[in-house]
Amino acid sequence: MDAPNGRLSDPASHRGTKRRATGDSPSLRRAKRRATGLLLAAAALFVVIRLLTDGNGWAGYVEAAAEAAMIGGLADWFAVTALFKHPLGIPIPHTAIIPRRKDAIGASLGEFVQDNFFDPDDLARWVADRAPAEALGRWLAAEGDTGLVSAPAVGRLLESLVDGGHHRSMVDAAVERADRFLVDNHDVLRDRIVEEAPIYTPKVLDHHIFNRLHRGVRGVLADMADDPEHELRLRIDAGLRSYSQRLQANSALGTRVEAALVRVGQSLQSESTLQNRVDRWLVSAMSLLARHAQAEVANVIGTTVARWDADDTSTRIERRVGRDLQFIRINGTLIGALAGLTIHGIKQVL
Repeated sequence: MDAPNGRLSDPASHRGTKRRATGDSPSLRRAKRRATGLLLAAAALFVVIRLLTDGNGWAGYVEAAAEAAMIGGLADWFAVTALFKHPLGIPIPHTAIIPRRKDAIGASLGEFVQDNFFDPDDLARWVADRAPAEALGRWLAAEGDTGLVSAPAVGRLLESLVDGGHHRSMVDAAVERADRFLVDNHDVLRDRIVEEAPIYTPKVLDHHIFNRLHRGVRGVLADMADDPEHELRLRIDAGLRSYSQRLQANSALGTRVEAALVRVGQSLQSESTLQNRVDRWLVSAMSLLARHAQAEVANVIGTTVARWDADDTSTRIERRVGRDLQFIRINGTLIGALAGLTIHGIKQVL
């Protein structure tokens, strides 16, 4: 059956059985009857004119219109039917396109969504245009005062993020930024370490110690970036889970967090400098998430469509767009009739 929100459900996901679509909707059945009825009417008119007239004068115009209407209606019937099945059950090449090409269509759909809806730059601009920091501030201040932004809710959200691994992209970003900070501020950090060193140690030794320390920290960050199961990553996960559980316990920590969220919301509404900083961070985070999610989104769509039963998927798609496609048949019949009239009129003039 269809999902409640109107999207295609997974036809093969219910206890490993194929779930068959029910019959056509009433509107689709009516559209099919209209298109078929118009085609049959054109055919009947053509037969009547051929049997009862000699095809001259006005009868010639009617006969030409009916003949062209049949051609146009039949051609569009074939085109529409060929999308979903073999016309009349005959395995004509390049028919039953949707069931035959289902997997390729799913992969193409995934690539289309990836390229057009998950472009990092486009999403970043979309977020930036909406001044997210100020909107977040209003929401935190308003919902915090009513108790809707509670510590247990924040704890459950944090636990869900950690369990689903959704926080990993943020950890990746933090590791990348930390390494960039060390590189960009190498000289500043070195000079500060040297200043804090004992006066009796040689400067050369101080520099050597700092360089070893600097390389060591960057090495740890590189290991964290390359290894999803790095010990420090696991410690971060454990710490976040522990913190989420403490928040859900509604302890004094939770009360402090709730009050802090309200204060953050108020600050985001009133401090333009903070707004700009948070906006830049959110834009950067959205761009990073989109970049990491692009390939995954395309893969999810492609593999999901690949699991669907081909015939059932074709039936479900036809039920979604079939009514509009039936109007193509109707239009083809009517346009064919007009074309026939025009061509016959030109023949008479010539």
